[in-house]
This record gives sequence, structure tokens and C-alpha cells, in this order.
Amino acid sequence: MTKWFKRLGFTSLVLLVAYALTVQVLRWFAFGDEEREALAVMEQPLPVPPGPGGFKYLAFNNLDIPLAQLDAALAEDVAAYGAWQAGEAERLGRRSDDGQDAETFVSPLAGRYPPRAPMEVPEAACHLRDADCLASLRGSEAVVRDWIESEADRLSLASMAIGADHLASPYATGMDSPIAAYQLFRLPLNDIALQALAGDHGGALDRACGLLAASRRFLRQDGGLINKMVSAALTQSAGGLVLAVRRADPMGPLPESCAAALEPVSADDYLVCSALRAEFGMMAELSRQTDALYAGSWNPAHLGTRWLLQDGQLQRGWSARPMAPLCREENFAAIKEARLPAPDPLEFSMASVDYLAAPISNILAHIGPQSYENYQNQLLDQAAVLRLQLAAIAQASGELDASQVPEAASSPGYAVVAQGDSWELSLREERGNQGSEF
Repeated sequence: MTKWFKRLGFTSLVLLVAYALTVQVLRWFAFGDEEREALAVMEQPLPVPPGPGGFKYLAFNNLDIPLAQLDAALAEDVAAYGAWQAGEAERLGRRSDDGQDAETFVSPLAGRYPPRAPMEVPEAACHLRDADCLASLRGSEAVVRDWIESEADRLSLASMAIGADHLASPYATGMDSPIAAYQLFRLPLNDIALQALAGDHGGALDRACGLLAASRRFLRQDGGLINKMVSAALTQSAGGLVLAVRRADPMGPLPESCAAALEPVSADDYLVCSALRAEFGMMAELSRQTDALYAGSWNPAHLGTRWLLQDGQLQRGWSARPMAPLCREENFAAIKEARLPAPDPLEFSMASVDYLAAPISNILAHIGPQSYENYQNQLLDQAAVLRLQLAAIAQASGELDASQVPEAASSPGYAVVAQGDSWELSLREERGNQGSEF
């Protein structure tokens, strides 16, 4: 009997080793030219925007931190998050082993500074991406004014952020990195609209142009997908605000702040590629941490996962493939003309070489979006909207005749059509309950 058990154990060990070696061969086949090329495209370094940043003004929305202490507070929080985030893979391993709940980062500043009450925005207030804030606020000025007066500190922070060169996050790359409180930008948006409704068109136009110039500047700097899409939405609302204020006083002088705000639209600003690279960087960082955790562990579960179930390089390659078509330089010219490249979606099959090579990595690579084209479509829509807004502003200022607006505002893939006394633009993506027309 003992001899039989020895033979069984030896046979099982041989089979396990043979299976592990077979998996390594499968991984060699699974990591092909598509994955290799996609990684080369998506792992390009992201430029760091120059100049003073405004992230600190939006970093601690719910903490009352004196302005003079913001730099030190941000530096401390960034260091604490970096140390915490470095153990992300280890925490995920504990959750997997012990069934623990997800752990979240606790800022060391939370107990040191008094909390601010949550911002309660009245229903009548304009939101980001509002096409005409003046029209939205008309009749609700008193309610919105009371709200803005109660949020004087947050309005001041948002205004300082608008004056910054960029909003780049100083935090380490991670799936749960702290995000700027972009909702604070609703305060200056509504405050400028109230200023115009009160009759100060010159002052309101100066501030509206400043807001539009800032949103276009932030849009140009990319960041992650959230940063990109929020900046695009703010650009639409700021563009609509400039247009509405200009129509209210078409003969007034254009402030200097409008020069940058009303520059022609550059399609380069609306490419989604750099934002996708930032998103990929977050996924890749977790994958590398997991690789390092398993490589240094003799835990049998970790050894089995590393050799049989999970492979970081494969997971990164599979995650990069759906994004890569939108980041290939040879595709940029077509994308700017609203001709998007064919997607490269992953096909999931439990009988595929990919799945057998690394089942867990293959499943994780399929959890995220398999198509990123809708983000690029939304950005192209926003570029077309801004072109129409700029043409309408020029018409309101007497620089264009109404009949010249469609030609001035149209662009490849986006035709502007005159409809009575208005102009209509067909978009590629639905705008919530507003349909696909602007």
C-alpha cells in the first residue's frame, strides 16, 4: 500500500510538472504579435504638464484646510497614499485568501482638519455640460444665489483652480487614486451666469471667457478618462455661457481673456489616446505589483496562481489590445475626420489558448470595456459642438453673417444645417435624454 501511494504521489507530481510546463508553452503562443505591438503602443510615457498645478484646490473638498497649508497637506497625503498604494496587490491577495472586505485609503488629514458639510446643489443650478446656463437659471436666481453665497470658500477654491496651468494629479497611479472634486466648477459656472443675469455683461463675459480658456487648457492636458471627459463637458458649458452672454450684449468690447477662449478648435485636443494610456497605466501598475508579490512568495496558492492561472505580461497585453487602435499614430488623421479605426476586441472562450494559458488573467482582461470607441466619439462630438459655439459667437459679434455659420462650423463627419433661425448639429453619441442633436 505504501508503495502504491508513493507511485501515485510521484505520478501526480510528474503530471503537475508536465501541466505547468505545458502552460508555459501555451503562454509563449498566447503572447503574440498583437499583444506585443499593443503594449508598445500603450506603454508610451505621458508628458508632465509644466507650470503650477491647481489640483490642490480641488483635492480636499470635504476638509476645511487653510489655504497656506494646502501645499504641505497635499504633499503629506500624496506620500501616505503612495505608501499605501504600494501594497495594493498584497491587500488583494488577503481579500482573496481570507474573504475580507475591500480596504480603502484613509487620509492622515481626516482627523486633523475640521470637515466641511457636503455641498448640496439646488436642483435649479446649472450642471456641467449645460448648453445655456443663462436660460436654465432665469427665474431661479434667488435660490442659486443663496447656494453660491453659502459656498464662498469652495467658490474661491474653484476660481483658483481655474487660474492654474493644469490639474495634473500628483498621486501615485492606482485604481483608487484620489480624484479632484470637479463638481466645484459648477460654482463659478453658476456665479458667472448670475452676474450676467444681473446686468454685468462685461464682467460676466470676461469671467466666462476665462472659464472657457481654462477648460480648453485642461482638456489639452488629458489626464485620465475622467479628467478628459469632465474637461470636455466643462468646455461645452463654458462655451454656451460665453455665447449666451455675448448675445445679451453683442456690441460690447471683447475682453482680453476671450483671445485664448475663442481660438480655433484643434482636433488634437480631442484625441482620447493619452487618457487611455493613463487608464492602461493604472491597470498595468496593479498587474506588475501582483507579479512582484507572487514572484517573491513560496505560498503554495501563490505558486499555483503564478505558474498555472495568472500571467501579468499576458494580462497587460490583452488589456492593451482594445485601446491600441485609438493610439496608433497612423490612425490619428482618420480619427480627426471622425473615421475611427476598426476595434480589436478580445474574444472570450474557455477553450482558447489564451484562456488555458492564464485563466484568471484572461477573465480580468475581459472585465473592462472591450470597446473604447464611444469615448472617442463623445470627444469628437464635443469638438464639433465647440466649433458651432465659436461660429455662433462670431455671428453674435457681427463677424459672420448667419448664412455663413454652417460652413464655418461644419467639420469632417459633422455637417451643420440651418433650421429656421437656428443651426442643428447631428452627433455620433446620444446626449442622455437630449438625444443626438445639438
